[in-house]
Amino acid sequence: MYANEVTPQVSAQIETLHPKRFRQVALRIFTLQMNPRPPDSVLIDIAAYRVDVGPYAITYEVDDARHRVRVFLLEEREEP
Repeated sequence: MYANEVTPQVSAQIETLHPKRFRQVALRIFTLQMNPRPPDSVLIDIAAYRVDVGPYAITYEVDDARHRVRVFLLEEREEP
């Protein structure tokens, strides 16, 4: 199991979300502990991934040596 680390900026963003969106985003971040590379994740850099949840994109780094997932960006997705 991986430990989750959420930057203060992302933590502050999450706290301002509507309760439904808060639950969705928090649950998604929590599930990254069990599987930091779910099938719907997109590799965007050497160790950085992105997953979508509702209208938001969560960007995070995976540190396999330390068994840590660091969430550093939460942003609204652009609709095509």
